[in-house]
Amino acid sequence: MIRQAIKAALITCLAGPLQAGPLLTGIVEDVNSQTIEMPSLPGSWQRQIAWMAPEGSKVEVGDLVVRIEPGDLIAQEEQTRTDLEKTRLAAARRVDELKLLFLDAETEQAQALSAVRLAELDAVIPASTIPRLDYERYQLTLETAQKALVRAEAVLLNRRAELSDVEAETKLEVQKAESLYRRIKESLEATEMRAEKEGFVIYGENPWTGKKVFPGETLYSSFHIASVASREDLQLRFWVHEADFRGVQLGKRVVITTDAQGVEPFEAEISWTSSQAEEKQDWSAGGYFEAYAKPLADVPAGVAPGMSVLGEILDGEAAR
Repeated sequence: MIRQAIKAALITCLAGPLQAGPLLTGIVEDVNSQTIEMPSLPGSWQRQIAWMAPEGSKVEVGDLVVRIEPGDLIAQEEQTRTDLEKTRLAAARRVDELKLLFLDAETEQAQALSAVRLAELDAVIPASTIPRLDYERYQLTLETAQKALVRAEAVLLNRRAELSDVEAETKLEVQKAESLYRRIKESLEATEMRAEKEGFVIYGENPWTGKKVFPGETLYSSFHIASVASREDLQLRFWVHEADFRGVQLGKRVVITTDAQGVEPFEAEISWTSSQAEEKQDWSAGGYFEAYAKPLADVPAGVAPGMSVLGEILDGEAAR
């Protein structure tokens, strides 16, 4: 049916010096589509797809598109959250205990300093004005108070350093616990992938099987799961057999035909081609090149991302 439509389009719309060239197989793509890939999650290089929005369904911004089986991430999130709370409480308790000891040391240092100043009042009395026994007692009291002050200041210095060290140590412990919890929490959130734009859901292709991804399938990290595409900026992506690739050149015009009823053929221009052919599983023998084409005018209303199309290269001058 598609081949007949292409021939009819060529006869009715493109009569003239141009002649039909290679027939290309392709799909409609959104240049600015949102690509959804299997996330890299802790504990495994691969994950199972738990749920996918139906292919072709329309989604709004924020709608759930893909849900990945979380595995033990839920339990890990609960455990790391509990560990974080315990770490915070333990850190606060240690710091509070040392703050109390530091305050006690400050009080003892202040009392020792006060005792020195009181002893100095008596110690400065000239020996000639008081009994010798009193003078010696005042000097001994001052010396004792000064030694107590030195000890109190040393304790205070140690308490200050200990408090500073523990504050830094517990801060690092809390930060590590927060980082671990945040990483697990973000990983759990990453198992639910939502639409970042309004559009239609298009399932990706498993590069190992060459078939479309499906709910329940297990994929490795970074494998393409799905896309969310709109009609805002469409292009055509083709696969060209190496035997036909010589006829596919930049600037060549292509007549695009779909199998959708009521959609008229339209023209596009080849805008990019790959430099190396690749084999396609379950396709005919030989390599296939990729090629992209940009529509030369507004795309018919019935054309949507993900739709299969056929393209007929027109022999003759390139589009200008």
